[in-house]
Amino acid sequence: MFDDPKALNSTDWQNIHMFLQWFWIYLPIVLTFGVTLLTAHALIPSLIITGHLPESAHKVRVPMTGFAALVFAAGVVILILAINAQLDVQNIWPRVFV
Repeated sequence: MFDDPKALNSTDWQNIHMFLQWFWIYLPIVLTFGVTLLTAHALIPSLIITGHLPESAHKVRVPMTGFAALVFAAGVVILILAINAQLDVQNIWPRVFV
């Protein structure tokens, strides 16, 4: 069996805080990326084909795709920072998937 976790000090609480902070910043970034890409590459072309949007709506797809690429890059950076913070939390409790 595993040993009990050690008592938490202020540094440990700060590490937990940083992990949760990066995690909660990552969540809306991923959702924004998904909605933007879905809108640019699924909804807009579909609405243009059915005639609900004019042909000029294709001009919006390129900026939306660029925005999605920027959000994706930000998500990668935030994920790396969250993984780094999780490694600090793992010093307190070595079992991650409990």
